[in-house]
Amino acid sequence: MTWTAAEAAALGALFTPEFLPSRWYEYRHNVADYIPLVTGARAPFKDRAADMARYYHSLGLYFPCTVGGARVLLFKSGLHLAYDGPATPVRRLMVEIAQAVQPKVMITTGTGGAIGADVLLGDVVVAAQARFDCTKQFKNEPWAQASYKTSALPAGALAAITPDLTRVNASRVPGAHPQPKIWTGDQQATVVTTDLFAFDDSTDFYRLQGLGRACDMGDAMVGNAMQSCPGIDWYAVRNASDPQIPNPNGDIKAAEKKAGQIYTEWGPFTTAASAIATWAIIDAKFNHP
Repeated sequence: MTWTAAEAAALGALFTPEFLPSRWYEYRHNVADYIPLVTGARAPFKDRAADMARYYHSLGLYFPCTVGGARVLLFKSGLHLAYDGPATPVRRLMVEIAQAVQPKVMITTGTGGAIGADVLLGDVVVAAQARFDCTKQFKNEPWAQASYKTSALPAGALAAITPDLTRVNASRVPGAHPQPKIWTGDQQATVVTTDLFAFDDSTDFYRLQGLGRACDMGDAMVGNAMQSCPGIDWYAVRNASDPQIPNPNGDIKAAEKKAGQIYTEWGPFTTAASAIATWAIIDAKFNHP
C-alpha cells in the first residue's frame, strides 16, 4: 500500500518494471458511496484538472505480482487522510480492501520526513509502531494521539536488506549514509502520523522530536483500520525523503519550502530503499519461513 504517484512509481520500478503505474488497473468499486464522504477542497479524489483525470473519483490503482511464491497486490491509494475531510474515508477503504482481498500481510510504505538530526536523507524506518499526533482537523478525535504496534518482523527480513541492494541509489543522494540506516526495533522506531504537512526542523517547530523517527500522513490510520481486521499482520515502512531542515533564522516558511524542494528532487531515489525493505519483509515471510 502506497500513497503518492512518486511512491507508486518507485514501487512499480522494483516489483513490476514492465508494468509501471501508468498501466495499473483503476479501483472504483462502490465509488459512489465514497463521493459524499470526500469533502476536502484539496482532495485529489475531487480534482478535475486534466492532468489528474486518472485520479478523479478513483479509489486507487492496483496491480498483482509475485515475489517468489508469494502473491502480492500493489495498491496506490486514491484517498488520503490529510486531504479528504473529517469523514476519514481512507479508513473505510483500508478495511474494504482487507476484507475483499483477505491478505495475510498488509504493508503501508512510502516517503516520510526524518525526525531528528541523526536520521539522514534516504534512511528507512521499519516501524515498531505507528502513532497519531493530530493537532489540527482531527485533534478532538478519540484516536488523535493513539498508537498501534506493528506485527513482529519475520526472521531474516532485516538481513535481506543488504548494502548491495541499497547503496546503488544511496550513492546518488547527497548527505546520505553510504548504505541507508534501517531504524527498527526500539520505542523510537516509530512513524508519526500528523494531520497537516509537518516536518522536523532544527527549532522543533512542530514538536515532533522524541515522538519517533519519521513523520507521515497515513500509517497510523492503517494501524487503526487493522484493529477491525484481526488475523492480518501489518507493517509500516517509511524512507526519509527530507532530512531535518536547518532553520537558524526561525523562518518556518523557508524551511517548509526547502523540505519540499528536497522531497521533489530526491524522493524517487530515497524511496527505493523502503521498497526494498518492503520486498524483504514479503520474501522473508513467505519464501523463507
